[in-house]
Amino acid sequence: MAGEWLKFESNLPEKPEVLAITAAMGWDDPDLTVGKLMRLFRWFDQHTTDGNAAGVTSALLDRVIGVTGFVQAVQKSGWIVVSDAGIALNHFDYHNGASAKTRAQTAKRVANHRASETHEQVSNAPTVTEALAREEKRRSNTPKAPKGADEPGFARFWEAWPSGERKAARKQCADKWAAQGCEVIAETVLAAVAAAKDSATWRKNGGEFIPAPLVWLNQRRWESIDARDSGLMAGTV
Repeated sequence: MAGEWLKFESNLPEKPEVLAITAAMGWDDPDLTVGKLMRLFRWFDQHTTDGNAAGVTSALLDRVIGVTGFVQAVQKSGWIVVSDAGIALNHFDYHNGASAKTRAQTAKRVANHRASETHEQVSNAPTVTEALAREEKRRSNTPKAPKGADEPGFARFWEAWPSGERKAARKQCADKWAAQGCEVIAETVLAAVAAAKDSATWRKNGGEFIPAPLVWLNQRRWESIDARDSGLMAGTV
């Protein structure tokens, strides 16, 4: 068991995947879907160490959740993979497990540090100041793209992203790229995309589980690409 709490994003009820699951179940309240997802994620957190539930069937997990057909609806969203070997929770390490909770706590400490009114205040993480200073220096030294043009790193990101019906919303992706500060870490993000493209998850069923680039950027999935986009049935995620 990894712990007594789970990491949930505040915009979870409005995510397209949640709305799609809600519609597939014939419900009209996404909050009901979020409640069932909490039970699903909690079960994986308490009973698996890596998100792989070998030998578990959709019917059995539906009984745990308390509603028939829910696992199948979640599978269509791409958040879980059901196979003869069992059920795997995609991106397990992003929300579940000790490493996800450590990242959440670290992010909170950094946010608190940035909100501090004075740099003289004692910090519980002195290296944060140095890291933030280096990041700001990199930002200031990064050449600006001409107005209306893609940043060089984003142009490479968009070219590297696999073609498909989910590869859309280029302008929104470019805006998210800029908002997330991806240009200064472009090599890291591009390396994560390359690793994901070679993963079993992204290659499964002709790319059926490749997410939309806007979703990938919004969820900062490059930060845990080793656990989030590696091959599910190969013993990861």
